[in-house]
Amino acid sequence: MNYRKIRLITSIVLFLLVSVSASLQAVEPGKLIMDTIDKGILILKDPALKGEEKVQERRQKLWEEISPVFNFEEMSKRALGLYWKKCSPEEKKEFVELFTSILKDAYIGKTDTYSGEKIVLIKEKIESNYANVQTRFVTINGTEVLVGFCMMDTQEKWKVYDVVIEGVSMVNNYRNQFNSILVKSSYKELVQKIKEKKARG
Repeated sequence: MNYRKIRLITSIVLFLLVSVSASLQAVEPGKLIMDTIDKGILILKDPALKGEEKVQERRQKLWEEISPVFNFEEMSKRALGLYWKKCSPEEKKEFVELFTSILKDAYIGKTDTYSGEKIVLIKEKIESNYANVQTRFVTINGTEVLVGFCMMDTQEKWKVYDVVIEGVSMVNNYRNQFNSILVKSSYKELVQKIKEKKARG
C-alpha cells in the first residue's frame, strides 16, 4: 500500500471519528453535561488560578468553558414568558444579553466557594428533541443536592434551557419575579429595574 493511499485512509478514518463524536454528542446529553462539569472543576482546582488576585481570570475561564452548553436565548424566552412575543427583535436581543449577564453574575460567583463537592450522573431521559439529565451534587459533609438539566437538541447539539435544583426551576423562578413586575409596570421599566439592580451589584 503506497503512502498516498495510507494518507487517504487516515483522512477518512479521522473524518469518521469526528462524525461519530458529533453524533454521540447529539444522543448523549448526560455525557455532555458531565464532561462540561469535569472541565469546570479542573479550572476550579487549577493552582495557577487560586487566590483573590485570580478571581476574575478564574471566573472568565470557567464561563468560557461552561457557557457554550447553555441556550441563553431559549432561557430568556421562557423566563420572559408571554411578554417575549410582544418584544421587538431589538428588545429580544437586548433582553438575552441582559439575562445572560444576570445568570453569569448570579452563578459564576458561587463557584468561588467550591471545596471538593462531587457530582454524580444519576440518569438521563431522552424524548424526541428534549432530554432531562439528573445529577446529584454531594458536598464534603455528605449533603446531597439533586440537580436536573433540561436540554433540547438544537441543530444536532444538546443545550441546556433550564436547571432544576431540588425541584425548583431556575427559569420559572425568574419568570415569577419578572411577571410580578410586569403586571404593574412596562417592559421598559422591567429592563430598567434589572439594569439598576446589576449596577448595585
